[in-house]
Amino acid sequence: MATLEQRRAAARDRQQRAITQPAPLYVQACPGAGKTRVIVDRHLTSTRSGHRGRAVLSFTHVACDEVVRRCRDASQPHLATFPNFVGTIDTFLWRYLVRPFLSSDRTWNRIDSWDRISATVEVWDGKMPHTLRLSDFQWSREPDAAHCRAQLLFKVRNAKSYKTLESKGLLDAAAEQAIHRRNELARQGHVTGHEARIRALRALREQRNDAIALVAGRFDEIVIDEAQDCSGLDLAILAELRDANVPLVFVCDPDQAIYEFRGAQPDRVRTFGESLGSSIDLVGNWRSSAAICALAATLRPASVTRPKDDPVGPNHAEQDGILLIPADKAQDVHALAAFNAYAETRDIPAEHRLVLSHAAAKLPSTAQNTTLTPPDNYSARAAWAVRIMASDTAPTTLRETATEILERTILRYWYTDTDTELRTVGTACESLGVERSRLRILAARMASALPSPDSTPFVDWCAAGNSYLRTIPPDPAMTRRDNSGSLRNSASAATVVQALRRGAEPTPETRIRGSVIHQVKGEEEDAVLVVVPDDARTDALVDAWFSGVHSADVAESLRVLYVAATRARRLLALALPTAHCHELADYLKTKDVACEVLTPLT
Repeated sequence: MATLEQRRAAARDRQQRAITQPAPLYVQACPGAGKTRVIVDRHLTSTRSGHRGRAVLSFTHVACDEVVRRCRDASQPHLATFPNFVGTIDTFLWRYLVRPFLSSDRTWNRIDSWDRISATVEVWDGKMPHTLRLSDFQWSREPDAAHCRAQLLFKVRNAKSYKTLESKGLLDAAAEQAIHRRNELARQGHVTGHEARIRALRALREQRNDAIALVAGRFDEIVIDEAQDCSGLDLAILAELRDANVPLVFVCDPDQAIYEFRGAQPDRVRTFGESLGSSIDLVGNWRSSAAICALAATLRPASVTRPKDDPVGPNHAEQDGILLIPADKAQDVHALAAFNAYAETRDIPAEHRLVLSHAAAKLPSTAQNTTLTPPDNYSARAAWAVRIMASDTAPTTLRETATEILERTILRYWYTDTDTELRTVGTACESLGVERSRLRILAARMASALPSPDSTPFVDWCAAGNSYLRTIPPDPAMTRRDNSGSLRNSASAATVVQALRRGAEPTPETRIRGSVIHQVKGEEEDAVLVVVPDDARTDALVDAWFSGVHSADVAESLRVLYVAATRARRLLALALPTAHCHELADYLKTKDVACEVLTPLT
């Protein structure tokens, strides 16, 4: 049996081969394998020749920022600039495969979401209209298809409309109308990530020589990080580049593909990776304990042959097994209390604990929910944004959202709806001649000048907001064009209270951070509690977990659980329905996974 040092040496050897082996290359990396370091070291150490650079792509700005930061820390900031490219795959496609091939007969508006232009579609049910956001639809398109497909997703904000349309058999009709509306907006020049992918693939197929020359002439290697999130369109685009002999490095963990709403398809991802010919598996886990690595292996489908992660990091010798905490619907708070008490005995401070769930509504009420979303009502959104801007603990992404809401509030107050609707803040500023930097300063001043919405009657808060808005014209010389953008006390008290509650600070005793699983990919923490919901879906999930047969209806749920579990470094706890606790304990023991059923505190 290999010693720890021998296992670590083997893990480092695999990392080094992933750094030095020429493209094309498929790198399959387990959680905690150090793939970001591998990507950065590959970028830092390989010699460049000629005028071409390397493109390093990922799906989130956070991942890209991490690569940029590490280049700077290595005193090589130039590796994140021309002729190299470090950025999101959306920006890469737009810059090199979409924008150069756009016609000049209209103004093109790139947006990251239909919400940026408040795009909606109205669906009639025979008695009344239902206004639905285009962002509430899941959009997909097979690479060889002529048309898009849409599916209305059930969400809290559209629950009433969804149930009504479903009961009347109108979900397909709603999807057709959404597609029609999307096509109208696309013809007007609005380009989301979905439209960008369609156009990029079209350029590669219909203007192939020009498109390939543009990419291959600029880059001698393209690295795709978090490649498990690739949609069918993404893979088709990469296949065109592969077939044109553009060197690709495809880095992923297919078992972390949890964005099926974007079209992520793990089996296709594996097949594409294998098509590159050369491959390396990074199985040394430098993050988690042996018990956590062993549990993660049980969550993978039996149909996929993949070695168990090898715990080689500083937590390899942690003795704690997996904690299983019985938690029926009324016991989530007690489960969190039990988790906290156990973590205290292991000297894990509150700031290094994390509570996760598949939905924000399932998080214990005593956890600090950082997955905050603004309300729909215009005036309540502004109040929510002011509350977030005043918070010392709000994440940067949330503060950016709040700033943009206040920027739009200012524009809407001074200009007409026609001036601002169906436009991003940036596009509206450009068309109106407003200096964006000034607008951001005004938004920050507004946030600090207004009273706290949670300590002021909402009617008074709206009045104070309107009074202040009158003093901050985007253009100092302008007069107000319309009165429709005033803040009004038109939201129900419940809406306002809910909005403020979602933006409220945690009380001192609720310091444990809580989040939706989809928002913590790439993160890690010493102790993690995963809340498994007590509903009918859990029965099917547990059955599939035990059998290893992951049918389409539960496969993504198991991958979501896999992602959640592998965020933990030292301690992992699962809060799940009492009925499943002991049977899961028995199953894990058959797989040699150390575990313990913990009684929740009452």
